[in-house]
Amino acid sequence: MSEILSRFAALYRAAPNRLLIHAPGAGRSVSAAEIWSAHLHQAEQLTRIAGVGADQLVVSAAGNHPSAVTFFLACRAAGAAIMPVDPGTTAAEILVLAERFEAAALLVPAEMAAGGRFGSVRAIDLDGLQLIPRTPAARRRYPGTSLLKLTSGSTGLPKAAFATDPQLIADGTQITAGVGIQPSDTQLAVVPLSHSYGLGVVLMPLLLQGTAIVIRDAFVPPHLEADARQFNARILAGAPFMFQYFVTNPPAGGWPPSLQCLLSAGAPLPAATVREFHDRFGVKIRSFYGTTETGGIAYDAGDEIGVEPVVGTPLPGVTITLQPDALAPAGGGRVHVQSAAIASGYSDRDRDGFDTLGFLTGDYGAWNVRQQLTLLGRISGFVNVAGRKVQPEEVEQVLRTMPGVADVRVLAAPDPRRGQQIVACIVASAGDTSVGVLAVRRFCANRLAAHKIPRTILMLDAMPLTVRGKTDRAALEQLVRARLQIDAAPV
Repeated sequence: MSEILSRFAALYRAAPNRLLIHAPGAGRSVSAAEIWSAHLHQAEQLTRIAGVGADQLVVSAAGNHPSAVTFFLACRAAGAAIMPVDPGTTAAEILVLAERFEAAALLVPAEMAAGGRFGSVRAIDLDGLQLIPRTPAARRRYPGTSLLKLTSGSTGLPKAAFATDPQLIADGTQITAGVGIQPSDTQLAVVPLSHSYGLGVVLMPLLLQGTAIVIRDAFVPPHLEADARQFNARILAGAPFMFQYFVTNPPAGGWPPSLQCLLSAGAPLPAATVREFHDRFGVKIRSFYGTTETGGIAYDAGDEIGVEPVVGTPLPGVTITLQPDALAPAGGGRVHVQSAAIASGYSDRDRDGFDTLGFLTGDYGAWNVRQQLTLLGRISGFVNVAGRKVQPEEVEQVLRTMPGVADVRVLAAPDPRRGQQIVACIVASAGDTSVGVLAVRRFCANRLAAHKIPRTILMLDAMPLTVRGKTDRAALEQLVRARLQIDAAPV
């Protein structure tokens, strides 16, 4: 039996009637016994009906559906690996992933499966989700792998990091110990369980020690406030933009008194947001830092309200060292992590960043006077849209397939609400008048998840070039800044 499944089996036997998943949107709560029964049924559907074998892969767009938890356990029971993807991922993107990683089956929302987007294969209903088998010839095996975690990497298309049961258990154990997540706690689950952050902070504490969750498929402030009060929730794993929303729009009834453990990850947490939130509500937001390859790394457990953004001190079982790097900002180094939670490598056998001791991240960091880690930037150029990492090259590849596009470059620009926004600089083919802002957005709508669609689209006569004929990135960024100040309007 899978180690994760064995841990949950012990919880189920000890307290079968304990409610572990509250789904207010569906009007129901789910007990440990119901989770156990549902996972057995889904495992049978997965193996006997869909024909998914041990070590084969299922791409899951279940998102924060209550059955995402039971299906995760069903995959562990079947010995299958699972690749969770953002529920905002389009059908076209899911098919690309399925082909690239040779998945045996797909799990998607019922509305996505409608219309034959995934071919003529008969779908299997799993509590409102649709399990879609794929042709046996296209199935690759991933021996010993529990989870493939998608990451943008430093260049090109997303990679997938291998994770095993022991690595996932180590991550969950280190996080619960460092953050102080107790079995008796209740968490608000509004961050995607498809992300490493949601998997480590929300899903693993539920499966390993029975920490209950209130699950929602999106951040809706009135729902969050009501759920915290109704279920006496203590913990919220969120993102900076969520907390900034409440600073600007305080709850009419005050901050829910039970909601005292606030974590922020996915994007840098401004020190001003921490101060303003604390001044208004008397609760400190605490930075949580991790990566797809390493799981949780550090947590700001201190009570001081500082003037600089920090990500805290290493979680129990994690060792952080700063390696010298010629490109690092003054006083900093590249963050290297050692821990039992580090993934085994990438699915394409790329070992970039992995070494015999741990993983060398793409982050630059430094220690402050209190020996807390601060982050100084990244070596890679992805765009951080409200905590979601978007690789510019991925968007460029899609736009280059649009008729009438002669050249395109995608880059980041500041966004007051989301942290960063995606800007597409496009040169149309000579004489082509079909390529415009609305046409580009329509083209992207069926090919990219909503958060990957460029927020600002600039039509250029030509790309600025260096004397060597390459794109002059500095000149392009300067042009973007100027255009945004003068021409950009909210989308």
